[in-house]
Amino acid sequence: MAIVGVPPEGNFRSVLLNISGIRINQTADAGFNSPGWVTIAVPTGVGSGSQQNPGDLQIDLVSTQNGATVFNVGGAPPGIYQTAQVLVDTSLPGTMVPGCQSGVGVSNTEGCINYPIQFDISNPTLNTVVFPLTSPVTVSANQTAPLVIKLAVAIAADGLPVNTGDAYLVDITASEADFGSFLAQVTGNVTATGTQSGSIRLTPLSVSAELSGTNTVIETVPVRKKGVFTLELPAASGGTSYDLFTSGGNDSYATLQNLTVMRGQLFFGEDLAVKAITPTNFTGTIADGCTSLGIPGAQLQLLAPGPTTVSTSKSTPQPTPPATGLCFNNPEQCVVVASATTDQAGTYPLPGTTFNPAPFNVAPANVSNLAVRITASGYSSLMSSVFLKSKNNQICSAASANPQTICNFSLPTGYINGTVNLALDPPPGNSVLVEVFAENSGTNQIVSALPQPLKFVNQQTSAPFTMNVPIAEAGAFDLFAVAIDPFLGATSPFPGHDISVLGAVPAPSGQCASIPPLPPTPTPPASPIPTPSPIPLPALDCVGHGSISGTVINPDPGSFVEVIKADPNNLPVQILGTAPGLFSSGNQGNTAYTLCVPPDTYTLQRFETVVATPFATPIPEAIGTPQGIMVPQPGATSSPCPSSCSNSNSGPGPCPGLCGNMPASPL
Repeated sequence: MAIVGVPPEGNFRSVLLNISGIRINQTADAGFNSPGWVTIAVPTGVGSGSQQNPGDLQIDLVSTQNGATVFNVGGAPPGIYQTAQVLVDTSLPGTMVPGCQSGVGVSNTEGCINYPIQFDISNPTLNTVVFPLTSPVTVSANQTAPLVIKLAVAIAADGLPVNTGDAYLVDITASEADFGSFLAQVTGNVTATGTQSGSIRLTPLSVSAELSGTNTVIETVPVRKKGVFTLELPAASGGTSYDLFTSGGNDSYATLQNLTVMRGQLFFGEDLAVKAITPTNFTGTIADGCTSLGIPGAQLQLLAPGPTTVSTSKSTPQPTPPATGLCFNNPEQCVVVASATTDQAGTYPLPGTTFNPAPFNVAPANVSNLAVRITASGYSSLMSSVFLKSKNNQICSAASANPQTICNFSLPTGYINGTVNLALDPPPGNSVLVEVFAENSGTNQIVSALPQPLKFVNQQTSAPFTMNVPIAEAGAFDLFAVAIDPFLGATSPFPGHDISVLGAVPAPSGQCASIPPLPPTPTPPASPIPTPSPIPLPALDCVGHGSISGTVINPDPGSFVEVIKADPNNLPVQILGTAPGLFSSGNQGNTAYTLCVPPDTYTLQRFETVVATPFATPIPEAIGTPQGIMVPQPGATSSPCPSSCSNSNSGPGPCPGLCGNMPASPL
């Protein structure tokens, strides 16, 4: 099942809907309480988004209007299903973030903050949307049947918020969309050879599809009887490239790479071959190369090669050379087949369950050519070959353990020392949190952030920070600091302070080095060497909210818009942009965008993502002339501030007034 969205009319940054399940019924015009409903549950492991209850799948109707988002794959008895039902979370249906003024519909309400969505609470069934299927779905044994649901949100006639923070009263309708307008179907067979040596099969053999070159899994389906699998994959108007891989079943990994699928097309014969293996645990720790402390939240990606023999599939380039260490030497010719994350002590993998073990805990023993890629915010990435004999007999070329029988790794890092400044301290009893980010200079590739934001209280306008940064990826970094300002007692998704930027900060010279460099310890009786001052970021000022709205001309899914701010030396720093895949010029397309930014002077630049070769990393390419734009600062008001962002530290006002939207010329 997949979902496409239709947001309400108006200028909205996001329209988030919390889905708690989808049901189908073989009875035509089945009612809410009719028997025979089959539930397709929310996929496991769904995280928490903005104003989202755990266990819900959150869909942004703004970003899903051009392409389908897979909901889940679930089992259903064979038959013809004629009615569908979408279940929306009753306690927290969703949120909407309107642009400033335009899109809110009421002149006395604030934009660029969260507004809750509500239904008519007098009718308990209004959190469900029941609709007939115009093309009944036929479910056959051991096959996958596609169903694409179009969800539309419309603001009720009297549903506009009267005051800032009030709910939008909305109506939700659903209909069946033509799956051929959004999905492609991929089918094949998995051939298994060998016999497991007394091992217990905890998870069934399955096939997953992920966006090529990433570990972003879009869909996973079980392998049916006789080894058949069917994937229903979202496809952009110009095609989408996927990597396929097998997992589970106590079998080896099998992969297909760079399969480009087109909407409405069927892809047959994408066959895979696996061999029985002995599963083992791939475990260890990831540590800071300077402090030797464990790194929480580090990401590990296990890579496996494609087939080394001639394949009947035309979609899979053959790895060269077919030798041990292939994925270490040629990672671009391999596929991410399993992922893991470290815990607070830096240990990987996070635990699974008996019937859903962590992928790293059922890794194949005695398999060559595997590799692992390790990344963590603020650290240089690391690649290592992997050969697993048993839990306590692992061989990793980049392991830091001695002897190298456990795959523990140490990541290089350096430091940037700086200070964050406020133009004015918070009012008494209030505080301001500020987060600092580092990105590779001249890009929007964030590589580091402070593990905890800096907290400012009354009579405090400056705070130092030390940030870990990679030492190998770039010669310089762009820094920007963003305030976390509450609004109406809750954390606002967009700050009331402006954004402080500083471009082209030099990278540390090497492992454990600092910028600015720390002086050597003097040898007595020499005089102490002065410590260089930390790098100061420009002061953040309270300016209120603002937004930019605009359109792009003849876009494609690789088009995006970046907002750039110049630092005090007039160096450009990219601070935010549109979501990937937002635009499309097709019949179901969208060419409009809304961005919430603090009032300031910016530059807008359109980019296109260009892939030079099948294995290459996508390269953003600037298109057209940059456009300068000024988002006006709202006039101050003397009413009590709904936010801690204030231009006075002695009372409740003056406060920033209601924000305004600035239209941009088409890009």
